[in-house]
Amino acid sequence: MMRNKEEKRLQRIVAYMCATIFALFSFLFVAVYQSPLIEAFYNHVATGKLNFNGYLWGGIMSVALTLLAVWLNRLVKFRREWTAMAYLPSALLLAFMTDIDRSVYTGGKSYLPWIVIFSVGIIVYLAISFVLRRMLYEKIKNLAMSANRIIWRNLILFVFLFCLTGTLSNGEENFKREALAMSRYKSGDTEGALAVGNRSLDASRELSAIRAYILAEKGMMGERLFEYPQYYGADGLLPYEMQTSPLVPDSVFALLGGRPKEGERGVEFFKRMLDAAPDNKAALDCYLSALLLEKQVIGFEEELQRLCAGYNPDSLPKHYREALVVLSEFSNDYKLTLKSDTLFTQFGKLREIERKYDDALVRNNYVRKEFGRTYWWYFLYGG
Repeated sequence: MMRNKEEKRLQRIVAYMCATIFALFSFLFVAVYQSPLIEAFYNHVATGKLNFNGYLWGGIMSVALTLLAVWLNRLVKFRREWTAMAYLPSALLLAFMTDIDRSVYTGGKSYLPWIVIFSVGIIVYLAISFVLRRMLYEKIKNLAMSANRIIWRNLILFVFLFCLTGTLSNGEENFKREALAMSRYKSGDTEGALAVGNRSLDASRELSAIRAYILAEKGMMGERLFEYPQYYGADGLLPYEMQTSPLVPDSVFALLGGRPKEGERGVEFFKRMLDAAPDNKAALDCYLSALLLEKQVIGFEEELQRLCAGYNPDSLPKHYREALVVLSEFSNDYKLTLKSDTLFTQFGKLREIERKYDDALVRNNYVRKEFGRTYWWYFLYGG
């Protein structure tokens, strides 16, 4: 009798522990780790009419999935060191609900893999329950096992379930970065949005377009564009015409004053927008930056004179001055004069590093380390 009471008491403790651990994990998984993806889906479905609250959704999903596991366990009766297995269906549902990708915008997502996953998961779930209840339960129950061992075995099972959830949910880093960047920008955190993925050498075209949109809208493109990886030339300043990320193409085209024509490249499009509206600061910055992205520094200087007659080189944004330094150093037909010789000194240091290292890879790494956030790096090594 005493042993039965102790057994029931231990099982209650294990059950409460498992419910608490899963509820906490699912809340953090939804409200923190996958919150940008869920927000992207939510905003697309709700079309921006309601504000998204990741903590609210995390709480709702956490409570619902935990109660589902507790209710199912009343039927299948996982006990002792197997109690955590009761959360397998909830873990699969959590992974399914956070498997959000670009198909939210493009359509065409196939649910066949998930049908297979759920089918296999249910079979495994029921099979283990049947074996434990019909064949092994009495044997396991009669084995002497300390409470610590029971708790640790449940924790190990949870590690497996949590790894399974993370593996099956969407793990595409660029899409998550795009969603996080737009989430932060919409909340008013411009610097936080620009900081997303800024240490990564990988960047999708969509993420590049999001950064360009933020910089253009805030008037910071000439000052900060080349602080981030640029792999797509002038076209990387624009999103695809069909939405493939949380950035709505219509927002970008409204800022610039029109849409590209069929087959029209980035530089041509920005020039046309600027010619149609010469006072459009965003179109001006995008056009000049597009010329730099295509490494047309001569054309950049000519257009700068045409569009900004009588400009003062010292008052130009950082990357524009860096481009003029490049032109001055490599062209005999143009000489730049600045009040301070700091930029020329820095560019001279870059050239010294190039002469110091014969191995191309070593030279590349040293120059990137010192000058990776300048137009000089992009002009000489990027693109």
